[in-house]
Amino acid sequence: MHETFYIEVDEEITSIIEKLKKTQSVEVFIVVPKGALLIQSIINLKLLRKEANDLGKEILIVTQDKQGKVLVEKAGIAVG
Repeated sequence: MHETFYIEVDEEITSIIEKLKKTQSVEVFIVVPKGALLIQSIINLKLLRKEANDLGKEILIVTQDKQGKVLVEKAGIAVG
């Protein structure tokens, strides 16, 4: 079973990581709006990927942001 997180445009990476830590689900879908802070920084994305790996969770980022998708893929995260 998976869980879906809908994040805000200005939501910080620490908040997203906390949500990831609290969920019991192994599969997590993260829905990200265009222009969100998360997908504007490769460092944030790599940090998120590392945390997910450390927790044994698989993440998928869903966004319509074309530039964000490129960064998500570069960070090694599945994108939808």
